[in-house]
Amino acid sequence: HILNYRFRSILSICLLTIYLSGYSQLYTGSVIRVIDGDTFAFQTEDGSLIIRMYGTDAPERDQPYSKESADFLMQYLNKEATLKTSGVDRYGRTLGVLYINNQDINLLSTKNGCSWHYKQYSKDILYAQAEAYAKKNKLGLWALQNPIPPWNWRQNK
Repeated sequence: HILNYRFRSILSICLLTIYLSGYSQLYTGSVIRVIDGDTFAFQTEDGSLIIRMYGTDAPERDQPYSKESADFLMQYLNKEATLKTSGVDRYGRTLGVLYINNQDINLLSTKNGCSWHYKQYSKDILYAQAEAYAKKNKLGLWALQNPIPPWNWRQNK
């Protein structure tokens, strides 16, 4: 009974750790369509996924700098890529980080001022530093007079 109890305890801890760390999976493939500055379709050998970029939030379609943000992502169309997924958002989109040539494209989007660090869902210090860099250097959307974060924009609509 003691051995059985220990096994169940260890199994429970392992399952809890997996749950809390978020299930992640790696895919290889390519971006086949850009939907907006933080959402794209990704083609794998098993099919396609709609991806919401983890850690970032890009301007909404009716918001200033939306087109430029989507254009940033367009440069990665049909390039060999790796995608690390980490769950699903409330709209059923797969959350993921896009890597091309081992570069975190989500992070690059924020560093270039094409998106905000989505602090509500990501505590990643690198994303926070990337946003601070873009803001300090007035890159991308930070060159606008009064950039409104998308979460505030959505709330006011």
